Amino acid sequence: MTVDDLQDLYGELRGSRSAPAIMDARAFFLERQWADSHTKLNEAYEKYRESRQRILRQDPEKEVDAKAKDRDRQVRRLQRKQDKAREIIQKFETYLPQLERLAEKDRAKEVSKAATPTDSPSEQPDDDDAPDVQVTPPLPQDRQIVTKDSVDEAFLNQFSVLIGDRQLEFVSGRFDFQPLTDPQQVISDAIYLLRKGDRCMMIHAETLADDTDSDDNAKLLCVDIVKAKNRVELSPNAMVRLSQKRKLVLLLTKVG
Repeated sequence: MTVDDLQDLYGELRGSRSAPAIMDARAFFLERQWADSHTKLNEAYEKYRESRQRILRQDPEKEVDAKAKDRDRQVRRLQRKQDKAREIIQKFETYLPQLERLAEKDRAKEVSKAATPTDSPSEQPDDDDAPDVQVTPPLPQDRQIVTKDSVDEAFLNQFSVLIGDRQLEFVSGRFDFQPLTDPQQVISDAIYLLRKGDRCMMIHAETLADDTDSDDNAKLLCVDIVKAKNRVELSPNAMVRLSQKRKLVLLLTKVG
């Protein structure tokens, strides 16, 4: 299974009630968040299957009036609808177990990590010397934030001619995505990917010259590095909220 499978499925169901959940499943897939991707795809599956129950229960031969002049055409049309519905349901039922297996592997790894013995008590610092608990996950030591200098003109030119999910896939081929869960994770002078409607922007966040506040509400000027006229002021709290809605991520260099 690849991300293109989800893209093709979305293309077939564009405009349906299932489409938004498939888009979310695809975004989670790109971020290798298998459990979340499985949850969203299963949500889309349930909605689609529910919407096709009536059509699949019908008997084309009995459903169409025997006296209708174009009876054969109507029967074939209903049969094609049923065949298409079964085809799409089969795709869901093929992809869901694959995602579930990926999610189970991830869960097994987490259990294994949790079971790994920690340092012995004698190696732990005394309570008086222990540092404050860090509620914000630190940036991995082998990772670096992406800056404007990390993005060349050729990359931006290619990014600007793509749209929506194609932009996500293109950027994910070069950089990794880091969702924001805490305002302290918002970094000035970094590049973020912001989704607005059916397009994405790569924005550079910088501290406002006249903003000396150091709290979580201090706003940053976020400038589109492709079209500088596109700019918006966002506080770290607002950026976290956007990330929780799956509209914004911090870009990181890929390992290796």
